[in-house]
Amino acid sequence: MKIHQLQATYLVEHDRILVRLNTHAGEELRLWLTRRMVRNLFPHMLQASVELAAPPSLMANHDGADRRALAEFKKQETLHKTDFSTPFSTDATVLPIGSEPLLATTVHFTPTQKGALRIGFEEKLAGAAKPRSFEVTLGPGLLPGFMHLLEIALRQADWGIALRDAQPAPDASLVDPFDAAQPPKYLN
Repeated sequence: MKIHQLQATYLVEHDRILVRLNTHAGEELRLWLTRRMVRNLFPHMLQASVELAAPPSLMANHDGADRRALAEFKKQETLHKTDFSTPFSTDATVLPIGSEPLLATTVHFTPTQKGALRIGFEEKLAGAAKPRSFEVTLGPGLLPGFMHLLEIALRQADWGIALRDAQPAPDASLVDPFDAAQPPKYLN
């Protein structure tokens, strides 16, 4: 599925973010994101955006700060090239998961070998006959745009979550073992 357009809108009456995705094939997928889900989702998306923009092989001789700075630079470059002015098309002819948005209860992240991030959204609700799910692949050109749209929706939601506050977990290959070392204690 090749994504054509993304939209993220905060809806006050539901206190959720509605994400809509259009594909080049004329399909539309709808997704609800709750505050809890967005709060848990952002650190993983940040980590993935750093990994995609500055893979470890490219940054082998640099520290983590250089890597994050390069990722931020590439994000800004991508956002500058992205078209945020074209209105979201509501002409979808096919709704593969139905007209009711999927309520994301579980999210799976899988990096691809082509430098993209595959995100699987699942809805597992008690009493539902069959769980609904779908996967999207966000490449280096789409992931920063999606994160930007979510950040705008978060400001409207006023949930107290800011993309800048969510820090990805440090890469184990970049951690200095001496930073965590305890000084010796002398007992005499």
